Amino acid sequence: MKALRLEKIGKLAMAEIPLPRAGKDETVLKVTHCAVCRTDAKMWRIGHRDLLLPRIPGHEICGISEKTGRRAVVWPGRSCGCCEPCRTGAENLCREMRIIGFHEDGGFAEYVRVPDSSLLEIPGDLPGSIAVLAEPLACAVNALQQADMAPDENVLIYGAGPVGLLLAMAVKAGGGRPFLKEIRPEKLQRTESFRRRIGALPCEQKRYDVVINAAPSTETFIEGMTRLDFGGRFCLFSGLTDDRRVPAALLNEIHYRQLRVSGAYGCTRAQMTSALGILDDFRDVVELLIEARIPLASVPVVLPAVADGLALKTIVDF
Repeated sequence: MKALRLEKIGKLAMAEIPLPRAGKDETVLKVTHCAVCRTDAKMWRIGHRDLLLPRIPGHEICGISEKTGRRAVVWPGRSCGCCEPCRTGAENLCREMRIIGFHEDGGFAEYVRVPDSSLLEIPGDLPGSIAVLAEPLACAVNALQQADMAPDENVLIYGAGPVGLLLAMAVKAGGGRPFLKEIRPEKLQRTESFRRRIGALPCEQKRYDVVINAAPSTETFIEGMTRLDFGGRFCLFSGLTDDRRVPAALLNEIHYRQLRVSGAYGCTRAQMTSALGILDDFRDVVELLIEARIPLASVPVVLPAVADGLALKTIVDF
């Protein structure tokens, strides 16, 4: 089969490799779509904590099960099923987690081997090019659950890239009011139709019930905390990539205004099921996030723009 393999940092090459073989409780999935994630691009450019080379990237996967013939999306984890997080429905925090596209080969290939338990059937006639976004949307759902967002609450999201926009859509689906802050005017211009359709408003001079960062700057945390109302919640969704220190006075605000800070990492199978339902409800709007549909061989061409945060969603269509 054809596969796009990361041989070393900066070198992604097409290869002809044997078909994967399913082991016990596994399925070989014929890939129909695989979305290009910014994490894939960063992995190509600088590596990643969980990356083992050589590796076939791609963890936002949709395909057809060779075992059942049914369409499915992939929860990209292989959890142990025995540890406390797994037993309590937080398998994204499994201590023995192995991630498809990082520890194991992913979806930039014609076929991929996945655990049976990682497959979630696609509802009805939802197009695969939309269903493939279930994983990043599920990560947004996780963030809102960690922040305990309730209907009618005001939610400020830092960053109007693909994940920030999916966060805004998840807020809308949950009955909240999404607001966005983005420092690049060109991003706001490109996403105007999507933001208008889901009612995502520009950041205002007001206090918010929930703030979530979909951008890696420490400034999003420092400023975001000041924008929280009394008893508000900040969810650290994107990891911070600079070394700026957080002032002690800001940390004291957590005490005086009884604020809460939580983290959100990955997603669970249940959250992916919820995400599929949201995608079904918002399918026409989600189309506005898909910037390009490309063949597998064109992935290296789009990676620089994806890594620099200049692209919306690009879908590899098999």
